[in-house]
Amino acid sequence: MNSLIKTYTLLAAGLRADPQFCLASAVVWLDPMWQDADEDWDVPHDEDGTIGIALTVTRKAFPDIYSQAVEAIRQGASYTDIDRLICDGITERGIPLENLEWIGFGVPMPAYGVELNDPDFYTTHPEVIPILACFGISPEPNPYHMTIPDSVYTAGRTIVADLEKHPDERYRQISWLMQWLWSSSGNSSIDLSYDEICEFQPLSWEKDEFEFAVAIIEEANGIMSDVLEGLEFLSNNPDLLTSLQRNIQRIYKALEKQGDGEKLKIRLKWPAIPQ
Repeated sequence: MNSLIKTYTLLAAGLRADPQFCLASAVVWLDPMWQDADEDWDVPHDEDGTIGIALTVTRKAFPDIYSQAVEAIRQGASYTDIDRLICDGITERGIPLENLEWIGFGVPMPAYGVELNDPDFYTTHPEVIPILACFGISPEPNPYHMTIPDSVYTAGRTIVADLEKHPDERYRQISWLMQWLWSSSGNSSIDLSYDEICEFQPLSWEKDEFEFAVAIIEEANGIMSDVLEGLEFLSNNPDLLTSLQRNIQRIYKALEKQGDGEKLKIRLKWPAIPQ
């Protein structure tokens, strides 16, 4: 063995015997981004840097997911495997994440908001057409040139206020249905469409903002559950749909006389529903 090889051997043995070096070596192995989280790590099958960005986010926000992802990469996991591992881990924490390509832009928020002048809405939600017809709204004859009068929103929100504290839960669910249709729930994921929510600065992955996002999504999920229940109940009860239409006409007539939706004084009539 020549002297150069002996020197390398002696140095390697010395380093292995140094506890501090062994600890540093373990840190580098377990946490390859330990020195600079913004520095690119050579991740296999990550040509566009998506996984690198995801690792940067998870290292700070979800260290357990980060460690799992690093271990999987060390074991030769594919891009698809890493994508699924990280997305599933974040979804389990309350933020639905379908793929990694949006993770670098902030917390992705669902958008359930209704745009009544969008013809695609009536294509994807044909079940609401009979209900909106009670308000005088229809995608026919020209769905690409629809104008929704202010009086329609006033009528919808008047019904919301009238039913939101109704003793019958089924009526309260109809109120949630109306809050969804008229964007008046107070929950941004319920009230804003995808295009509208994209106009706002996304929430970051910082702890406080992440927890705030989870709270919004949990509330939105509960609201949408009530929306669907209210939609099904109203759609399956023709007499109730007729009562809705009559109440809407009362509101329109009151608006013609009083002219101010903010101070509208009207009493709506709803039938008692058998249990």
